Amino acid sequence: MLRRHFLQRFLQGAGCFAVSAALPFRSQLWAATSAQPGAFHFPQGLASGDPTPSSVMLWTRVEPLTGPTAEPIALVLQVATDTEFRQVVAERTVMATAASDHTVRVYVEELSPDTIYYYRFRAGADVTHLLGRTRTAPAPDSDRAINLAFASCQSYEGGYYHAWRTLVNEDLAAPADHQLDFVLHLGDFIYEALGYGGARQIDGLPSGGGTPPEWAGGVYALTLEDYRFLYKTYLADPDLQAARARWPFINTWDDHEFSDDCWQSVSTYTAQPLAEQRRKVAANQAWFEFIPAVLSDLPASTIVPNAARDFTFAAVEDAPLAGTVDAHGLDTEPNNLRAIDTLSIYRSFRYGRHVELVVTDTRSHRSEHPVPGELNQQISGSARYVTPWELIKIFDAGRTFNGGQPPAEIPLGDKTIPNVRRDRPAGTMLGAEQKDWFKNVLRETDATWKLWGNSLPLQPLRLDFHHLDPAKGAELAFTTDCWDGYPSERAELLGFVDDHGINNFVSLTGDHHCHFAGAVAPDFDADSPRWVGAEFAVAGISSQSLFEGVLSYTKPDNPLRPLTAFELGNALAANLNTSFLWGTKAAMTAAKTGGDLTAAAAARNPRQNRHLAYCDTHSYGVARARVTADRIQVEHLAIVPPLTPRGDVGAELQRRVHFELPAWAPGDPAPKLASPQFEGEKPFPLT
Repeated sequence: MLRRHFLQRFLQGAGCFAVSAALPFRSQLWAATSAQPGAFHFPQGLASGDPTPSSVMLWTRVEPLTGPTAEPIALVLQVATDTEFRQVVAERTVMATAASDHTVRVYVEELSPDTIYYYRFRAGADVTHLLGRTRTAPAPDSDRAINLAFASCQSYEGGYYHAWRTLVNEDLAAPADHQLDFVLHLGDFIYEALGYGGARQIDGLPSGGGTPPEWAGGVYALTLEDYRFLYKTYLADPDLQAARARWPFINTWDDHEFSDDCWQSVSTYTAQPLAEQRRKVAANQAWFEFIPAVLSDLPASTIVPNAARDFTFAAVEDAPLAGTVDAHGLDTEPNNLRAIDTLSIYRSFRYGRHVELVVTDTRSHRSEHPVPGELNQQISGSARYVTPWELIKIFDAGRTFNGGQPPAEIPLGDKTIPNVRRDRPAGTMLGAEQKDWFKNVLRETDATWKLWGNSLPLQPLRLDFHHLDPAKGAELAFTTDCWDGYPSERAELLGFVDDHGINNFVSLTGDHHCHFAGAVAPDFDADSPRWVGAEFAVAGISSQSLFEGVLSYTKPDNPLRPLTAFELGNALAANLNTSFLWGTKAAMTAAKTGGDLTAAAAARNPRQNRHLAYCDTHSYGVARARVTADRIQVEHLAIVPPLTPRGDVGAELQRRVHFELPAWAPGDPAPKLASPQFEGEKPFPLT
């Protein structure tokens, strides 16, 4: 309690408070609060986050109805076990101040495990318009099934949040033992730039925003007020508010919470990276204010100490990076290190006997992209897409390649590429400190299933142009901004899983704006890969699908257009699925034959992305998982592009895709994920 009081005093300026729940309890403050109604409102609703068996973080933001104010606003929080608040277990008066943009975070302790609680906030006589509902985690020895949803990528301008409304509606109708325990949000909760899509519009940023010279269209957030404005805009959406009011969220971030395709405090809007330490601090502060995560106070889920830390402001300047890295893989420029260190969000959670959820940060501690953007642009016309796989392997390994003897030059077609990474350490996505923590948690947990909340996919999405044209083509990684750009560390981590006999290992991921699933291995390119787990990737809630994004770059006169789409009847066939699942030769055959799948299958590359059990690049939606002692069941909900409002009805579903993965014994290879079962129309070419 002394530590709690210290943190409470220290963080009061950041809108952080703590309260203990105990029974019996008699409410006093709520009844004593009096004021005329109609003075205040809660435009971003309320939320809960990071539940443990005995605690949860509660959140809201308040404003006077007359508009923003610099004055503090007194709030009263109540937590109860019933919707009528006859059984109040915690009550606390807190102050919402301008220092935290009138957001408040209240850490509630001494709760009962596996219990549904209801909560509300009051300002004067005005009460939050939504009733908050949250649920603590079951005790570590609980044998019950765990139900969760996972989601990613919710561009406000890209579309509406129909998937959230459908998830709420279906959960309300579900039997009690199948209702969700929590939602795992895998990142891109906001998009820092305007111009991602056109279903809805955001008119400007408070600062006016920044405009990179090589980026066509849009502006991006520069200041704390800009990032706060984006969170307030996104959280004003009624479907997202309904989801946050119904379930506790466990959040990590990806890139857009700070800057597209970022690493450390570096933005990459242009081919030449730019250090923006002040933006990184502003983005971290806004995330901490608007996302109810438990960081410094989170109890460790295993004997491995908790590494997360609350936001602490640091005054920094935007300074060029030093070009040298420390023992943890971070650039040693002092402003860079201070900016990153303002907030640490990697953490783990225990849910009953069967789930250990490990949540990582794949942005703040990673090394720079393996192939420099300017070089990649010369090769493929893009800073981080369609990169030769052989080049990635050599560049990523740095000075460790070929037993410590990397080549000075690399042949590429009829040219040679200088090996600009030959003196650099191997690439890292997690950084040394987080990587050690991650390994230790996996090794120490005794939970049946080890789930990784992983903002970026482990599984490659490769394009086998060498199979389409053996004389000129090369195998290409679709993007280097995911784990396929950091294969050395991926092999190390998955090799650790294999070497230590860690069974029932599953990655839950997003980012790529498509539904896909399959197996994971230390070496995806081996003749007989040893599968050590599975991965399920979820499409975006509203962000433009991968198919539509690639389609916009491959115009009808582009010779590579058939690998993405071709006319089939009155619609476009999503032939990008074929390219990833069966290979480019099969995709070209499908396009040339007008969709003859027998001919396409005959041209299939048997080694093409062998790990994939499913891929639907033209999809939006969310996913659910049910975890028991003997299996994990995953359902992808694929919805119609959410481009028009639908109110409380929710999404129009295209299909439900069902996977089932049985548990396996320690030391055994993981069973390769089988093809899914479908409800509704299958995507091309599985039709």
